[in-house]
Amino acid sequence: MASQIVMPRMGLTMEEGTVVAWRKVEGQKVTAGEILFEIETDKSTVEIEATESGILGRILVKVGETVPVGTAIADLLAEGESLPAGRIPAIPQKAPKSKIPLAKLDAAPENLPALQGSKVKASPAARRTAKQLGVNLGQATGTGPGGRVVAWNISALGSITPAKATPLAAKAARDLGVDLAALQGSGPGGRITLQDVESAGRKPDVRSETHAGMIRPFTRIEQVMARRMVESFTSAPHFYLHITVDARPLVTLREQLMTKMENGSGVHLTYTDLLVYFCARTLAHHPEVMSQWTPDGMRLLNEVHVGVAVDTGRGLLVPVIRNADHLGLIETSRTLTDQTERARLGTLLPAEQEEGVFTISNLGAFGIDAFDAVLNPPQAATLAVGRIKEQALVEDGRVIAASMLTLSLSVDHRVLDGARAARFLGDLAKLLETPALTME
Repeated sequence: MASQIVMPRMGLTMEEGTVVAWRKVEGQKVTAGEILFEIETDKSTVEIEATESGILGRILVKVGETVPVGTAIADLLAEGESLPAGRIPAIPQKAPKSKIPLAKLDAAPENLPALQGSKVKASPAARRTAKQLGVNLGQATGTGPGGRVVAWNISALGSITPAKATPLAAKAARDLGVDLAALQGSGPGGRITLQDVESAGRKPDVRSETHAGMIRPFTRIEQVMARRMVESFTSAPHFYLHITVDARPLVTLREQLMTKMENGSGVHLTYTDLLVYFCARTLAHHPEVMSQWTPDGMRLLNEVHVGVAVDTGRGLLVPVIRNADHLGLIETSRTLTDQTERARLGTLLPAEQEEGVFTISNLGAFGIDAFDAVLNPPQAATLAVGRIKEQALVEDGRVIAASMLTLSLSVDHRVLDGARAARFLGDLAKLLETPALTME
């Protein structure tokens, strides 16, 4: 009996999706578990697997069309079955959930259980990465708990072949007439990225170049970001707190841990990793900072899900590290690296960008000394981080040059008053100035 394939809901906030590719043609056999089509949401491009086997019938939503969640996009026929003439497709009321339950995303990728029925113990994130890069899981040496293969082990393999294209890159190649076989990918494992395709097609980056009289349509990510920022700035009364931190202990700690972590675990420790680690522990002692304003009252939260703003080249995304206060520094670094890479590749799931309670935006790598961030709704606080810079510091009556770091906390005044926000920022500064005590 014929069934219908519908636009799935890939996250709590997803309302519609755009079909960017069909992997099968009408009349072709479909096997459960294989990639059937790709969709683009306001947060990422996602490959969708077939949930059952059959024959692909009529494709009701063509490539490039956008439809609401739950809309029938194709028919799936049983073997030997044909559709009745003139049949009008229905629009189901509910869409199937993501293949990855939200509950499982609450854990770090390396702590997720291996899939049942598999001989190789690997996290779901590792399996997704292996599928994206065309890697045999058996090639990887697991460094996760119990020897489990994690995403970092897959992306660290240096001889991954053959190169594949991200969904966004494949779509751009079709639009620009670029031969993917002629490209050498710059992504993890040699994967072809959107930037590779645009460079080959001599498509200018109009986000950074000026073209007189030209109007470039906004990407879906840019549209959502703009709408959310306007809503945030006009609806939430912002105020800002600034503090300058003596970053010398933090610099020393990173230098001491970098070599050890890279040699022992293959982890490259960054200052953002350290900020996530210390912010998570400070938030756990200041749950009011994670509260959110609603028309019905204050939403109280106690799970420390920390978001990190990432520039993807197509707009700003905020991957969320769940239960960050329970992760060690190695796990924090691995998770952030994995999510950042997938955000830039366009394969980060929408559900991995939801339920954040606090956001960190670090522009230090761009040479910015300090800035004030717009709140990321519905969150009540965002931490803006500048670069670590040599500045004059008075110490024991002497003026010396010291590595200093400026932090700015953007706050929703409906949720937090100045004193509560100041206590949080002050405690965070103390942790950053005495990080060794926190690591014990």
